[in-house]
Amino acid sequence: MSLYEITYILRPALEDQQVTDVSSHFSDVVKKNGGGDIAIEPMGKKRLAYEIKKQREGHYICMKFDGPSDCAKEAIRQLRLHDDVLRALLIRD
Repeated sequence: MSLYEITYILRPALEDQQVTDVSSHFSDVVKKNGGGDIAIEPMGKKRLAYEIKKQREGHYICMKFDGPSDCAKEAIRQLRLHDDVLRALLIRD
């Protein structure tokens, strides 16, 4: 099993509770697909370097976990399908 880090940006209009709900949803996606040792680090609302989907700010969240490659692929697939996610980046450690 490999270590993975997914950093994603959520829409700025979301409240703190909604951000927590979305991050826990993606944590559950990782768990259901065989991932473990999940660490979620919210980095707060920051200004984007350039406009993404007509948004200038976003909530940054970093999620680190270990698991099989299928787990990481499914998590990224789910992130890209979600309406509140502006951008997602997967890195294997």
